[in-house]
Amino acid sequence: MAAIAAKKKTEPETDKPEPRNVRRAIRRIKHRQRRRLAYARPVAWLATLQGTAVLADVTGLGLELTGSAVVLAAGLTLVKARRRGQKPAMKRTVAGSLWLLVATFVGPYGLMALILWVVGVITSVNYWYGLHRSTGRPAARPKALPKNTVSGVQEWWDETVVPNHQAFAGTHLAAPEPVPGGFTAVVVSVPGKTELDKMTKATGTIASARRVFKDQVELGPAPGGDFSGARVTVVERGDNLRKVRYLEDDAAAIDVETGIARAGYFFDLKPTHWSYWTTSAGAQMGINAGATGAGKSGFGATKLALVHQCPLAVAVLLDAQDGSSQPDGNGRTAVSREGVEACWEEMQALDYVMGRRAHFVAHVPWADELGRERHGKPFLLPGDPDMQGLKLMYIMLEELPLLLGDAEVGAQATELLASAAKTWRKPGGAIDVFTQNLGLENFGGKPISNTLRSNLSGGGSVAAFRTGSSQDWHMVGLAADPSTLPEFWDGTREKTHGLGFIKGIDNRPGGKWRASISRDLYGIATSPAAAQLDDITRGFFDEYYDMRRRGVDPRDPAAATSAKASPAAPKWSSADVEAVVEHALISGPKELGAICVAARRRLGDMPLGEVPAALRALEKAGRVRKSGESYQLVKEVQ
Repeated sequence: MAAIAAKKKTEPETDKPEPRNVRRAIRRIKHRQRRRLAYARPVAWLATLQGTAVLADVTGLGLELTGSAVVLAAGLTLVKARRRGQKPAMKRTVAGSLWLLVATFVGPYGLMALILWVVGVITSVNYWYGLHRSTGRPAARPKALPKNTVSGVQEWWDETVVPNHQAFAGTHLAAPEPVPGGFTAVVVSVPGKTELDKMTKATGTIASARRVFKDQVELGPAPGGDFSGARVTVVERGDNLRKVRYLEDDAAAIDVETGIARAGYFFDLKPTHWSYWTTSAGAQMGINAGATGAGKSGFGATKLALVHQCPLAVAVLLDAQDGSSQPDGNGRTAVSREGVEACWEEMQALDYVMGRRAHFVAHVPWADELGRERHGKPFLLPGDPDMQGLKLMYIMLEELPLLLGDAEVGAQATELLASAAKTWRKPGGAIDVFTQNLGLENFGGKPISNTLRSNLSGGGSVAAFRTGSSQDWHMVGLAADPSTLPEFWDGTREKTHGLGFIKGIDNRPGGKWRASISRDLYGIATSPAAAQLDDITRGFFDEYYDMRRRGVDPRDPAAATSAKASPAAPKWSSADVEAVVEHALISGPKELGAICVAARRRLGDMPLGEVPAALRALEKAGRVRKSGESYQLVKEVQ
């Protein structure tokens, strides 16, 4: 017995197939069986029609039965089409319903039965022929399909993707739409069985099935946030992003209502955006990573150009590499410093200024929509009239590793920046850093560096161009490895400057994109900026440098106590504002803007939020009436 057991152990188990191969074979057999049954569908449809008509005739139910069948057939067709995201194919349903209704009165026998079967078989020949061709040996698919085609993508998915990976089991495509050089569609899945995360990890299966590079396939969230499904985008033509695109051609600018600007294009030629601030959280942070020549500094120049032309923001340029990263911006922004030592000095000044701005924002007087006088807001929203002109400060930190890795000031700079990433958002400080890759060594390599990187990525956007490291990209919310991006366009010696992945307001962390650039960056940089550093912030800078001249440490809480004292009581009251508003309306109806100008002319630095509050109080008292967009005195109306 022992010898027999030993012999069994030594024999190779070649006859036992692997479980994965067995499952794959079973799935393929199921697909083939379903395809064979498809031949019988037209016959089953014709038999159902005649059987229903005969049953209605035999039972005497007549129109009650056939009418219900018509309604049921139409309803099933519409529901099925809606679930698949397609247009309902109603020709067959309408034709069958028409025959069924006629047969109810004429009878389903003789000539009526002959018409049904002859016409039905003739119209099904084209269906059977197409089915026969698709079940035969598949022809080699051309590598590049015609532009904007969605032809056959649903069948391709069912036959080539679904059987070859468990993550896509039970799925099908719905609502396919063309994009330049490819298509996009919704992956309809099985709730409780399929998951977006698992499908994302199987992106390579889709790329293999479509014979394209992996970075030409994107799997993102399904419409409505259905985690069991996804949206797939495949671009089969790899040159969509080869063309350099310019800001001027798109009239790109920061939207003063939302803080969002167009910054480039995704691989399906939909626009890519960058968020400088949001209406619900204020200033947004940013991380930009890329190897030498990958295009990160070019993208930085793009963002500087957008800020230069925005009336609600000013730029602060800190370049630790002695000004070599943004030469056109040096000395032409609201604040500009070059070199490690100068950047460190300015960071300390900014930390003080942001602290003072935070105190100002937390105590600024304003009036709400009910006319109540209040103090303090949770964060700075650029353009808020109650903030008395306070501007967003876009703070660009070029070559961050040089600053945070410096032997003398690196440790202190890392600690300060980690704190700034948490505290500068509310007073309107949008920190945007530039590194070579996303590893923690680029963020100082200290225990607190992970906190710094997390706060920057979690509080804004991440743009990752081609990097030399495949580590840590998933730690900042990206869904694709930027180190896999090509250095040159396929078949050329032309570099892929600005090609990357982005996590941000568009919510497409796995979609390849390319940054736009300015056609005349120097011309923009040398033109007058749309905004200047506001007087309040300028005064805070003066406070800081005055303390330094007097030998007082601005970081000492006792030294700043007097500066942070509560602002003096205003020289005007709400009654004064109401009187000024009435006086402004004596000359005739005026819009809110004109009333604000008149009130500021009389009361000086009065917050503009007081004017709407005064108008509401006067309306409630019956002394002012609103007509359209204008206000007028009630006495004038009478």
